Amino acid sequence: GPAKLTSRRSEIAALQEQLLTSEAAVQSLQAAVRQRDKLIGQLQPRAELLQDICRRRPPLAGLLASLAEAERLGPLPASDPGHPLPGGPSSPLANSTGEEEDRDHLQPAVFGTTV
Repeated sequence: GPAKLTSRRSEIAALQEQLLTSEAAVQSLQAAVRQRDKLIGQLQPRAELLQDICRRRPPLAGLLASLAEAERLGPLPASDPGHPLPGGPSSPLANSTGEEEDRDHLQPAVFGTTV
């Protein structure tokens, strides 16, 4: 009778309410997913850059250690004119032949190829 019909209508109303709540939850989750995807897109290039930095860190650390050691050693003391250092202006080592000059011109190219 009429009581059954009223019960059925309140069930339908409750189900419609649940459906609306579910749809709102789905939309909220979809918005959250879009937001997350946008964030991932922003983080991706930064992550790649950090990986690149990590790959380059060991040789860079070695270079910095060498530079620190060079700084620690400091410049050579000014040589006494009476006792020039080997390779100084009056030393035979300073006189270069054409052959040595050619070798000097090649060196920058050799260094340029190292990665």
